[in-house]
Amino acid sequence: MSVTSYEAALDAFVHRLEEWNWAGQKAARQHILEAFLELAIANGFNSVSMRTIANAVNIKPPSLYSHFPAGRDEIVAESLRWHFHRFGVALIEAVSPASSADEFWDSMVRLHFTRQVRLPESNLWDLLVATDRMAGILPRDLRAQVDDWIDLHENMYVAAAHDMGFPKPREHVKVVMTLLEGATRWASPESDDAELKELADRAVLISRTVLGIEF
Repeated sequence: MSVTSYEAALDAFVHRLEEWNWAGQKAARQHILEAFLELAIANGFNSVSMRTIANAVNIKPPSLYSHFPAGRDEIVAESLRWHFHRFGVALIEAVSPASSADEFWDSMVRLHFTRQVRLPESNLWDLLVATDRMAGILPRDLRAQVDDWIDLHENMYVAAAHDMGFPKPREHVKVVMTLLEGATRWASPESDDAELKELADRAVLISRTVLGIEF
């Protein structure tokens, strides 16, 4: 990797994000996706049916198919893409001011940790992805997109760690990402802003400690 390989990894991430253009999405479709997320968070992913979604947005169930012709599977797929897109936009905004690999790494960790703690849908979709890895519940094309998205995100961490002087950081990065995805196990979602900032700083420290461990 070059001296600025983290910038190349960011460029690849940005390019893929631009392929998912949500600017033309109708408000009704986004409202349905929001309702699905809220229902899945409150009641569990498997409990959400087309009828419960329709009730949540005050339309008749058949009307959902005018927005999502493939039904619930399409809503699930679009919700997953939308979640990743919103995360990607926030991540790009967070790392853009970074002028070094160290700043880039710290910004990624803080953003990843904070959204994991503050946004319940982050844990919902991590569970969905983990379930798919074990049981293959997602359509093949969507699984390929998810795997590609995760790889691009992971590559940003790997590139930054490499530029920071860690020659083979891939396995270390996997451990860091796993720790961050489980952030609500060691950081309360009820934390106020000051507590969350302190915890985010701790997450950065932990991540750097993991990078320095010899496996």
